[in-house]
Amino acid sequence: MIEYNVGILGAGVIAGVIADVLKNMNGFCPYAIAARDEARAKEFAEKYEIEKSYGSYDALLEDPEVELVYIATVNSNHVELAKKCIDAGKPVFVEKPISYNAKTAEDLLKYAEEKGVFCGEAMWLRYNPLMGLVSDQLKKNIIGDVRLITANLGYNLAGKERILKPELAGGSLLDIGIYPITAVLMLMGRPPIQVAAEPMLTTTGVDAYSTLYMRFPQGRVAMVTNSVTTQLDNKCIIYGTHGRIEIDNVNNPKLVTIYGSDGKPKGEMKPKNEEYTGYEYEFKAARKAAISGKKETDEYSIAQTIELYKITDSIRYMWNEMFPLPEEPEKRKPEQKQATETKNA
Repeated sequence: MIEYNVGILGAGVIAGVIADVLKNMNGFCPYAIAARDEARAKEFAEKYEIEKSYGSYDALLEDPEVELVYIATVNSNHVELAKKCIDAGKPVFVEKPISYNAKTAEDLLKYAEEKGVFCGEAMWLRYNPLMGLVSDQLKKNIIGDVRLITANLGYNLAGKERILKPELAGGSLLDIGIYPITAVLMLMGRPPIQVAAEPMLTTTGVDAYSTLYMRFPQGRVAMVTNSVTTQLDNKCIIYGTHGRIEIDNVNNPKLVTIYGSDGKPKGEMKPKNEEYTGYEYEFKAARKAAISGKKETDEYSIAQTIELYKITDSIRYMWNEMFPLPEEPEKRKPEQKQATETKNA
């Protein structure tokens, strides 16, 4: 099979994970790496056996052999770099979050559409086949009517600069909270009609922990907890009128267990490709979309991407957690915040 050359922008931890994944996939090649420091890019290339290394992002984008660009930099510059890729005519896959708010995400995706270049968010949960199977089973009413979904995701990531700094669009919500939120959106099959949330903020002003309440039509509700200070069980449980479904890991499902109304297990589902890390599915989908000239993947539409960040926007604005970045509203002053909270009480 002809290898599809992927160029990676950013030489951090997630970039290394993806380089390893691509190296072990048929039909893909981690062909080039770019970092702002040339020595770091060379070191990364040697470690992951990558053919080309560049000391600037622009230099990688000028390489005619690069067929898809994967952006693995900090949240705050995803849009800027993605637009550079689009201007260079390079299909681009952006590590989540695609941007820090809905306005900039929507502007980016519209820009890609106008230029006729594929641009998508690497939200791997959207591409996980087990999540698709669970959604199909829910449509068949395997546990009756869904009444409640709980989803938790938490790790102790204290001290990570990308999480602590508001100028990097940090915080737990955008770093890991969007995984359980995405799971709930996939399983409910629609956006919520009401969201409420209570955060614990760090001294830098970004959220470290929060529990979200999401209300859906027909009396359905979801509770989502995310944290970068505490290890949680990371499970997702769907409760229905005739049983429940437990997903072992809301971030990367490997085992789904179905329980009947008597509380006893009556079936389970596992990945068909147990050797897969989970990232493989999203890259296959991105390649398919880019090669066929599509502007979005079959699994994750532009509208769904924007909807996710409309939800996180509403949550952050509720908290008065705005980033010092373009297209962000100004923080409410203390008296304005108090008036808003009194009105909402």
